[in-house]
Amino acid sequence: GLAIEDACTEDNDLLVTYADVVTGTCPVVITRTYTVTDECGNASTASYQISVDDTTPPTITGNINDITVEGCDQNAATVPAPATTVAQLEDMGLAIEDACTEDNDLLVTYADVVTGTCPVVITRTYTVTDECGNSATTTSTITIVDDTEPVFNDITPLVADCDAGDINAQIT
Repeated sequence: GLAIEDACTEDNDLLVTYADVVTGTCPVVITRTYTVTDECGNASTASYQISVDDTTPPTITGNINDITVEGCDQNAATVPAPATTVAQLEDMGLAIEDACTEDNDLLVTYADVVTGTCPVVITRTYTVTDECGNSATTTSTITIVDDTEPVFNDITPLVADCDAGDINAQIT
């Protein structure tokens, strides 16, 4: 605490004002300067700093539904496009909040890990990062299955002589 005294002006008659200067982002540093002025216009100042830092990551609640698609591999035509914004992730069933960073300023990135062949399984990990570098992750699973059976087209009837050797040669 501060001790404030004036030889001529009572404490209740002293004018107290302050001004803040804000710098930085993570942390935000506020330099607050108080000015105490007596009835004759004499003034003294005292300053101190307030640091405000965001160390809390965004919160992600809910789950992204698993997706199964028909296809042969993880090509772009088969796999759904990844979300790149908080709004897109929220449309997928998530709720995302951050105490200090607005949704539009949260950074959304993703990484895919591909395993298997039949089926191909993609584990997509989304990372949501706030302006101070705090992050949270969530995952979704995309399974690519090939359920389409081979189709035989234009099988022409086999005509052979009576010789069994001719039939076996045409079958191969």
